[in-house]
Amino acid sequence: MKKYIYSLMVMLLALLSVGFTACSNDDEPKGADIVGTWQHNHHHSGTNDWDIYYHFTKDGKFYHVWNAYMIDPKDGFIPVTSVYHGTYTVSGTKLIVTLDPGAMSDDLPLCPSECEYSVQGNTLKLLGGDEPTFTRVNDDVIQPYL
Repeated sequence: MKKYIYSLMVMLLALLSVGFTACSNDDEPKGADIVGTWQHNHHHSGTNDWDIYYHFTKDGKFYHVWNAYMIDPKDGFIPVTSVYHGTYTVSGTKLIVTLDPGAMSDDLPLCPSECEYSVQGNTLKLLGGDEPTFTRVNDDVIQPYL
């Protein structure tokens, strides 16, 4: 009898442990890998100094911040900042960006309204064309512009 109860307990324990085994998180929404702030990787030069940031929120909002220094003959370098915003969706590996009304262009520099993308670690790559790359940075970098 003890052997029977012991065997029953082992089988019950085995069934319970299978029921509580964790699986990968299939509930992670598409595009979750792109959420955060990304800085464009480019070479800075003295007369052509600029930075581009893309920021994607969990709730589907998109921000593009372009910081540049324009040369003014009288005043020297003048900082200029442009901020675009809108929404984004992800379908597979396709990033679809819709700018809010009043934006200066239907397409953003480095990413048209639709482009393929990939994220590997802290690197975002927009596929097609020049294939610009971005590095994930702290969200604090872009907060003053949002």
